[in-house]
Amino acid sequence: MNFKIIFTEAVFWSILWTVMVSISIRIFPFTIEHDYPDDVRKAANISKPSKKHKRNGIIFAAISFLILFGLLISFAILEYNGKELSFSKIFFHLWIICITWNIIDLFIIDWLLICSLSVKYFLLPGTETCNANKNYIFHFIGFLKGCITMSIISALFTAVSYIILLLLK
Repeated sequence: MNFKIIFTEAVFWSILWTVMVSISIRIFPFTIEHDYPDDVRKAANISKPSKKHKRNGIIFAAISFLILFGLLISFAILEYNGKELSFSKIFFHLWIICITWNIIDLFIIDWLLICSLSVKYFLLPGTETCNANKNYIFHFIGFLKGCITMSIISALFTAVSYIILLLLK
């Protein structure tokens, strides 16, 4: 396994996630408010989106996830095409990428930018002075849930990549 490549892919993938999250917070907060504590959500009082705004949020999310998950498959195919196939190697490769994002999300986005520094761009609109934004435990629990989710995503896209690689043989 080439850990330099995996690390580069993990950082790139995490940057894309960060961009997607930051756009969601500012433009489509209704799509991401579930990632904040209840007290923050109540303080934000995010209004129900119009049909057009909701549709645009769904389109943005669909395109974002298509790019993110397409990249996972691409990373696996580029690294393992023409090599001896190993489901466990591909899984570990994609898992490192996914878990790196989860760790960056916890330490940099949640704990540093939201809880510690209260960077306005990462706070739900209208909650800039809300003390509930400092809920470190809430974000840690989200991280633990994210570990499970990212492991499932890794397994799913390992399977897809593995099948594609089998077909390319």
